[in-house]
Amino acid sequence: MTTTMTQNEREALHIKADQEMVRIGALVPQCYTPQNRNLMYKIVGVFIAWVLLMFFFVPTLAHAADPFAPAKSEIVDTVGSGSTAQFALLVIGLCAAGITGFVTKNWGAAIGGFIVGMIFLNVALKAVGL
Repeated sequence: MTTTMTQNEREALHIKADQEMVRIGALVPQCYTPQNRNLMYKIVGVFIAWVLLMFFFVPTLAHAADPFAPAKSEIVDTVGSGSTAQFALLVIGLCAAGITGFVTKNWGAAIGGFIVGMIFLNVALKAVGL
């Protein structure tokens, strides 16, 4: 079945499309129009100032003193390898995998999720120095 449009129907469709384009154009923020160029310059200036601030400020944080240095041995004893906290995380992960396996009957995903969680936990602990 083929349909043909009359000339009036095509013109009405073009008018409707033009109206929609005008409606969408009204949603564009005014700071990007040529009439508001000064506002755009201010936004770009603030962005450049922010980039420069981050460029000079963030490296100083990288060389900051470790605030947890005095308590490092206590933290390692609490969360380090073979600690009660690490054992509790292992048990919680096993329980979550068991519940997921029973509820969804998808034991592959449950066991895989547990393995991925344990790998993430070990990598995260190494990344923070534990």
